[in-house]
Amino acid sequence: MKLHSLFVILFSFILAACNLGVSAPQESELATAAALTVEAVLTTPTQDGPPAGAPGFAVTPSPVCEENFNIVRWERNGITYDKAEVDKPLDPNEGFEMSWVIKNTGTCTWTDAYTMNFDSGERLTPTDSFNPIPLGEIVLPGSEMAFSVPMAAPSQTGTFETTFRMDSSNGERVLFVGIITTVGKETSRVNGLSAPGELRYSYDCSGGATRINITWQDLADNESGYRIYRDGVALVDLPAGTTTFEDTTAAPGSYQYVVAAFNKEGESTSKLHVETSNCQ
Repeated sequence: MKLHSLFVILFSFILAACNLGVSAPQESELATAAALTVEAVLTTPTQDGPPAGAPGFAVTPSPVCEENFNIVRWERNGITYDKAEVDKPLDPNEGFEMSWVIKNTGTCTWTDAYTMNFDSGERLTPTDSFNPIPLGEIVLPGSEMAFSVPMAAPSQTGTFETTFRMDSSNGERVLFVGIITTVGKETSRVNGLSAPGELRYSYDCSGGATRINITWQDLADNESGYRIYRDGVALVDLPAGTTTFEDTTAAPGSYQYVVAAFNKEGESTSKLHVETSNCQ
């Protein structure tokens, strides 16, 4: 369209020269004028959209970063989660803790808006989503983060697969981790006395002490009560039907709890590993 206008201008110029009685430009002059005009047309910048600074027109560059990671350490109850640990059977409903140290090897900064979510398989946690990065903290590229998740083995025997994923603040998948849980034969049953199920724990570090709250399902119908052990030491006997216990420890650390349904025939137990080392 611009070249067409160019020739119209040149043609009009020639006609005007003839009408005014002025000698028409020579061929060389026309060529020079045409060349200069074409050059001007071809080098004139075009503008798509409103000019810069016009109301409602802004150009915002999109930040681009790449997500990547490396698992530095992976443990179950403080033991490296290798094949031997994967194959080690747990009791039905036995509580355990998975821990990771993960390095941010990408170019994106991880924030407290990142979430770890249940993706598929057997559910091992009471909630499907949790925050691996504490509120107000970030994990810069090249840095590492450590986090732990309390879980419980399924109530049935067998081998179970579970997948969790970490999502960025905009929903992009950052990483996947797969967990294999082997549940052995149910040995924690004495004369029909069922062991407590779905052991879970939470803790509170405020006030200068570590308060650990343990909950479970009352699966027995013939227990005299529940007995609580910490690291092999009996702490208390609770009435039948009890489903919660709060323990106070002097300092953060790792503890092994046993919740035992008992009657005159004996005990039927479930175990729970509790980790409060990151209490501050």
